[in-house]
Amino acid sequence: MLPQRIKKTIFLVWLVGALLSILSWHQTVFAAEETITARSAAKFALGILASAAVHEGAHALVAAATDTSMTWKVGNYNQPLAFTENASSDSKGVAVYSAGLIAQLICSEIILDVDSIDKDDAFVRGMMTWNVLNPILYALDYWVVRVSNKQNGYSYQGDLEGIEHYSNERTAQAFAIGITAVAAFQGYRFLKTQDWAPDWLKAAPDNVNVLPLRSGGAMLTYELRF
Repeated sequence: MLPQRIKKTIFLVWLVGALLSILSWHQTVFAAEETITARSAAKFALGILASAAVHEGAHALVAAATDTSMTWKVGNYNQPLAFTENASSDSKGVAVYSAGLIAQLICSEIILDVDSIDKDDAFVRGMMTWNVLNPILYALDYWVVRVSNKQNGYSYQGDLEGIEHYSNERTAQAFAIGITAVAAFQGYRFLKTQDWAPDWLKAAPDNVNVLPLRSGGAMLTYELRF
């Protein structure tokens, strides 16, 4: 086990890296514009907040649907906003903890599939930024950092740790791998819609296959030609 001081240092590095990733993405998605206006920056930030609201709102909605009591606190569990629940069954617990990340992936898919949604709008770019980064950061925290997702005796915190608590580690690991793969693929598909994206990226065909495995489950393959 890593000492608490080292864990805090890793967490700070991870947090700074996440913020730099957002700023870098923000600079990139506005690369086609000569300057980033205050209005576009504000819309981008609101998009990120809207994505976060979708995540937390999904937790609350599923908790209400499954009659699971939930309390919210600001600045708890090393997160800006966190909840404590009391699920009456394992299936309800898994549903509550998985709802936020699944909702973000569904939100991204709607944005990508609905032609009438302006993919170059700053608000949409902000939503997609957090919809892509948040699942990946959750998985990295669960696998490496262990600050937002961790278990101390009978106490647990974090969406992926909650899934592990109500199911098992194998399920949590599969969920983490799944959300990372889907979020990364959605991010790639979103980049292809941007005005500033290079022609070779826009023209690259998407070749995705799902192959069954003899041992059970399936393998997702993706071919990128450029």
